[in-house]
Amino acid sequence: MNTTEPGSSRANNHYVAALLRPIGAMAVLLVGYFLLPIGRDSNWKVVGMTLGVGLLVGFCVWEVRHFLRSTRPVATAIEMLAAVMCFYIVAFSATYFLFSEYVAGAFNEHLSRVDALYFCLTVFTTTGFGDIAAVSEPARVAVSIQMASTLILLGLGIRFLNVLVQERVSGGGRLHDLRRRRAEDPDGR
Repeated sequence: MNTTEPGSSRANNHYVAALLRPIGAMAVLLVGYFLLPIGRDSNWKVVGMTLGVGLLVGFCVWEVRHFLRSTRPVATAIEMLAAVMCFYIVAFSATYFLFSEYVAGAFNEHLSRVDALYFCLTVFTTTGFGDIAAVSEPARVAVSIQMASTLILLGLGIRFLNVLVQERVSGGGRLHDLRRRRAEDPDGR
């Protein structure tokens, strides 16, 4: 019996893991967003931001390596896109929160972290209820950047992942050749 057939426990474990990875990434990002000291009153804001960037870089490296080793590149590409979108939303939420903390009158009201996340999600989903609005020019520029980059992220991100999946599924391309050469000559001679 093939243990990777749909319905087998090994296949089911893979589907559960594929579901839990982006949910776990989202949970870690949100916990970091709410707990890392990035506000005005914190002496640890530089450490918090540095830790956040370091975790992001580590996560990106892990995601790429996971994709290259994956036996299910389509599912892995979807996981990667979900994780990138979660980071994107948290990064803009933190930006709006910091604008509200450091730039007087950036928004029509002072934003808590929850308010900033809510505002970011309304911009991301193009809902825009109008209860929170960017008032200062720098805040409006940040919101405009988010709106434009949302389109870019979705368009280019989906295209890039499509190319990676096609290359990975076909078993060809430069990545495959590089891995084959390394396997044939581990010393790089």
